Amino acid sequence: MTEARHWYEGERGGGAASLIHFWLHFEGKPFLMAHGTGDYLRLEFSEPYASYDMQEHGETRVEPAHAPDLLSAFVGQRLVDLALIQGYVSEPAVGGLRLRFERQVLVVASLADEWVLSTGSIPAELGSYLRAGPWLGGTSVEQPSEQPSH
Repeated sequence: MTEARHWYEGERGGGAASLIHFWLHFEGKPFLMAHGTGDYLRLEFSEPYASYDMQEHGETRVEPAHAPDLLSAFVGQRLVDLALIQGYVSEPAVGGLRLRFERQVLVVASLADEWVLSTGSIPAELGSYLRAGPWLGGTSVEQPSEQPSH
């Protein structure tokens, strides 16, 4: 897992606030970049780009996900299933994904140009804006833990 994050004067916002893009790494497969655009989650096969300076606006650092950031908890885990999340738009569109890994479920979505990152299920306060579909791999047992956290 690689992240692109905004830094300003040597500091960055915590959690999802500084996240710009992230890349999932799969053995023997191309990198998969996640990009939040408004209420849509866009995925594309693309290698991580280089870090860059934005002068008086700070910098974007591209580096491996590391603790305490949520995405670092999924490094080294195998993806076993996924479910599409319907976003808060009038036409059917993918607003996010629930990614079932070996030990945890990652919820990632884009809502009003902000990242939604949590474990388990969609946070209750966002239930009227985001709706998860069924697991595409046919998994019905809700494992690993479905308890949401942000």
